Amino acid sequence: MRNKRVCDYIAEAIQNEILSGRMSSGVPLRQEELADSLGYSRIPIREALQILESQGLAKRLATRHVVVADFSDEVITEIYELLSDVEIKLLKGMLQSGICLWDKAVSDNSEQPNCVHEPSAINEKLSAELQFHETIISNSHNEYFTHILENGLWCYIRFAVEETAAGRENARRLELLSKIAEAYSDKDIKIVRELLREYFGSLCEAVIAERAESSR
Repeated sequence: MRNKRVCDYIAEAIQNEILSGRMSSGVPLRQEELADSLGYSRIPIREALQILESQGLAKRLATRHVVVADFSDEVITEIYELLSDVEIKLLKGMLQSGICLWDKAVSDNSEQPNCVHEPSAINEKLSAELQFHETIISNSHNEYFTHILENGLWCYIRFAVEETAAGRENARRLELLSKIAEAYSDKDIKIVRELLREYFGSLCEAVIAERAESSR
């Protein structure tokens, strides 16, 4: 897991408000107000807003004011589909390079540094799920894809997994990831693609359901 800075914690707090729908599109994100409400100085607030802009959650107007970006169920669906497409491209590259994803036969992770245990060997917690994505990112040689997935992991995936009611019930998703690992070891990239789409679809559904609940 990455080491978080103050601005990362601030960005996460605002991400949760935006992605949950509690903070609506077009709401101004004023440094002074956020500093007062969150209890931080303006410097980490400014850095947090830059993070939100890079993640597509905030946009800077011609007036230089920053506001919450426009979000809809369609936009959210497109984002998770994009993350799925990028991961499958990287998984194909990893497969061609002979890099293992999860190896069920590995009993000592230190013996094969490029491998991580399947979720059940780590423990069926949310951290195992995030580690799956970190493994893919760590094997990326495309800096643009790395940027997309890092933003996706610490914003959209993190929120779906940790902050939604459906996301915290992750037994089904861990099962999907285990099946992805099995298909990957069998070099069946078609099945990997289908299962990964299903996995990201479940994250998307969790976020949309959370937003619908917040709007009631």
